[in-house]
Amino acid sequence: MPHAAADTSSTARISLNANTPAVSSSGEAVTVTGTITNTGSEPIDHPVAHVSVGSRLLDTRATAERWMSGKLDIPLNEIASNDESTSLGAGSSTSFAVDIPGKKLKYPYGLASLPLTVTVTDGASSAASAIRGMTRSTLQLQNGTARSPLQVSIVVPLTLPADSDLFGPTGAARAAAWEHALGPDSKVQRTLDAFQGQPVIFAVDPALIDPPAPADDNVPSATATPSGSSSSSPSGSSSGDGSDGSSGSGSSTPDPTSTASGDSTGSTSTPDGQTSDGQTSDGQTSDSASGGASDGASDGASDGASDTTSSSSSSPTSTAPPTTPQGKVAAAVNGFRERLTSLDDGQSVWWLPSDDPDLTALQQLGDSGKQLASRDFSRDLPDGLEQVGDTRVIWPTGDLTGAAVTSYAKDLAKRSKNPAVALLPDRTVGSSQTGTATHRVAGTSGVLTYDEQLSRLFSSSTTSPGTQTGRLLTQLMALYLQSPGTPRSLALTAPRNGGANPVQLAAQVGALREAGWMSLRSGTETTAALRKAPRTTLLKTPRKGDSTPKTPKPAVTAPELAELAEARTRLTGLRSVLVGGDDVIPPRMRGLDIIGSTRWRGASAKLAAVADRNTTAVGAMLRKLSIRSSTINFFADSGDISVTVSNELNRPVRGLQLHLQPTKYLIRVTDSVEKVDIDAVSRATAHFHIEAVGGGTVPIDALLSAPNGIPLTDADSPSQLKINVHPTSGWIMWVLGVLAGLILAIGLWRAVRRGPRTASEPGATDTPTPNDAIVDAGQKSPHQTDDAEYDDEGTADE
Repeated sequence: MPHAAADTSSTARISLNANTPAVSSSGEAVTVTGTITNTGSEPIDHPVAHVSVGSRLLDTRATAERWMSGKLDIPLNEIASNDESTSLGAGSSTSFAVDIPGKKLKYPYGLASLPLTVTVTDGASSAASAIRGMTRSTLQLQNGTARSPLQVSIVVPLTLPADSDLFGPTGAARAAAWEHALGPDSKVQRTLDAFQGQPVIFAVDPALIDPPAPADDNVPSATATPSGSSSSSPSGSSSGDGSDGSSGSGSSTPDPTSTASGDSTGSTSTPDGQTSDGQTSDGQTSDSASGGASDGASDGASDGASDTTSSSSSSPTSTAPPTTPQGKVAAAVNGFRERLTSLDDGQSVWWLPSDDPDLTALQQLGDSGKQLASRDFSRDLPDGLEQVGDTRVIWPTGDLTGAAVTSYAKDLAKRSKNPAVALLPDRTVGSSQTGTATHRVAGTSGVLTYDEQLSRLFSSSTTSPGTQTGRLLTQLMALYLQSPGTPRSLALTAPRNGGANPVQLAAQVGALREAGWMSLRSGTETTAALRKAPRTTLLKTPRKGDSTPKTPKPAVTAPELAELAEARTRLTGLRSVLVGGDDVIPPRMRGLDIIGSTRWRGASAKLAAVADRNTTAVGAMLRKLSIRSSTINFFADSGDISVTVSNELNRPVRGLQLHLQPTKYLIRVTDSVEKVDIDAVSRATAHFHIEAVGGGTVPIDALLSAPNGIPLTDADSPSQLKINVHPTSGWIMWVLGVLAGLILAIGLWRAVRRGPRTASEPGATDTPTPNDAIVDAGQKSPHQTDDAEYDDEGTADE
C-alpha cells in the first residue's frame, strides 16, 4: 500500500496502544493493538485493520517530526492485517490486534525507527475508496548493542491541586478536599501506583506532608487550667494588684454573653487537653507534619473510644476510621507520608521548597515577592522526612535569570546540608552544552537541564498513547544517532498541573526501559552525576524559546501581597500578647503565604477567594479583642472613668494596651495608655484618670495595640466612648447659688404676705349645745375641776 492515505470522508478514528514489545529485538514478532471507533452515520460492515511499514529510516528529529505531522510521505508495504467479521455500528467502538511476524521485520539495521501506519477499510480491499481511516506511528527495531546509551532522568512532580477548600477553615469541606488530594483515589496516589517499579524522581511539595493551618477565625484553645487562669504569658507573670497600671490584670471575668470557646467551629475543651476541633493544647493543629502520626493516633483514641475499651480479642493494630474533620485530614496526610517512606528501589524524592512557590512571578513582584519566597525557603522539612530524601530542588515555572536561580539555591541551602539542585530548561545554558543534562554551577548542588521539546511530547495528553510513545522513542533514537557512542544525558519532566494521565506517563517510561539505546537513571545516580559534571555558568537570561510546560500567566498580584503583609503585621502584634502565641501564630501566618504558590497559575479566581478568606478570618480573629462602647456622664472637675475590654479568643492575652484619644479639647486624659490582662473568653476593666477642661459631649477614640505599637483594632474605625462633661467649678456654682437665693427669697415673701395665724370665731349659724346633751369630755387632767372656766386668752378663771 504505497503512499497510503485516508479518504477525505474518513469515518473511523483509530487509537493505538504501545506496541508489544515496544522494541523488536533481532526479528522479534510485534503485536499492534488499538481501538477503532466508527465516527460516521453508517455502519462499517466488515472492518479490517492493515499494518504497513516503510524501510526509510527516521534518523533525525526533523524527519521524524515531519513524518508524524503528515508533512512527509514515505512508500510503505503492508505486512500484516486482521479480519474482523463483526459489523461496527455508527458511534460504536471495537478493539483490534494485528500480529506482525518476525520474518517480516528482517531489516538490515542495527538500530532503526521505521514509519508505520494502521489503516482501517470496509472489507479486505485496500483501495482508496474502501479506506475508512488511517493513523501514523513508528516501529522500533534493535539488532545489536548500543554503545554509551543515553542517560535519561525523569522527574515527576507531586504537588497540591488548586483547590481553595484545602486552605479553608476547619470543617467538612476542608477535610473532604484533603481526602480528595491525598486519599486512595487521589491523583498523587494514582501517580505513585502507576510508577511502581519505575526509576523516576518525585519532586514533592512538603505541604503534602505538612498542611498549612486552617483559616479559622480563632486561635486553638490552650490546656484548661483551674479557674480559667493561665500559667504563662508572653511577657512574664503579671501581678493581680494592678501595679502594672492595669486594673484588669488578674481580675478578668468570663464574658456571660460569650460561648465557652468563642470559636465559630464550636471547639470545646476536653480533659486530655485536646480540643474537639483537633487542636492540641500546645497550639498545633492535628494535621501538622511534626505531629501527623500522633494526631492520627489521638483522633483514633477519641473517635474510637469504644474500640479501645473492647475485648482483647480485637486486633491490637486496628483503629476506628476517623470521624472528625481534623482526624480525616490527619489520616490522609499520614497515609501519603507512609507511602513515601516505602517507595520502590530506584525511586527517589527531591523536596521542593515549602508550598512550591512561584519563583518567577514572585521575583517579578519585587521585594514583597522575594520576601514571601524567602519565607517558604526558610521552613524546615517535617521531622523524619530527610530519611525519605535529603535533596532539595528549585524548579521555577517560566524563565528566571541565572542570578536569581543561584540566589534562591543559596537561600534554600540554609535549611539543608547542601545547596539545592536547580531543575531548569536547557535554554539556560550555552548551546554548546546541550549534549548533557548535568552541570556544576557555583552556589548550587548542580543544575539538571531538561529537554523542553521532548518533555512537551512526554507529558502531552493524548487519545492515542501508542502513537505518542512511538514518537517519543523515535525522537530519542534520533538524538542518540546524532552521536552514537558518545556519553550523553537528558532529562524529561512531567507537568505540575496534573493535566497528564499518570497511567499513560508510566506506560511511556516502561517503553523507554525496553529501548537499548537509553538507560533510565535514578535520583541517586543523577545527583552523583551532578557532582562529577563539568563546571559551567548559567546564562544571564535564558535563550528564547517555548517554555515547557505551557503555563498560564501568574495569578498572584501586588495588591494581594500588600494585604498579606498587613495581615502578617497584625498577627505579629497578636503573637506578642497572646499566651502561647509563639506556638499558634506562626502556623497561622504560614497559612497566609499560600497565595504565592505555583499551583494558582491559571486559577486567579480561586487564588483571590483564598486571599479574601484569609484576610477576613484574620480580621474576625482580631475583632474578638474589642472595647465596649458606652456613654458616660461626668459631673466633676477630675476623676476616674472605667473602660471594659472583651477577649473572645480561646487563649488569654497579657500586656494588651488600651489607648484613649479624645477628639475634643474638653477633657484631658492624664495617662492615655493602660495595660490590660484578660483571660480567655473573658472581659476586664481599665481605669483612666481624666480632667475636665470645659463642658460638653466629648467623643473618645478607644484603640487596642500590642506593646510594640502594632494596632490590633482598625485605626480607621475605632470604638468610641462618649463623655458628657459637667465640671463642678466656675459658672455652674454661680448658677446653683442664684437658684438657692431665689428659693429662700420666695419662701420669705410668702411668709410675710400671709401674716400671723389667729383662732377663728364661731360662726353665726352654730347651734348651742343643749343643756341636757351628754358630752364626752375625755379624761380629766389631774388639775382640772368641773367648775373651771376659761377665758378667751386660754387661761382659766378661778
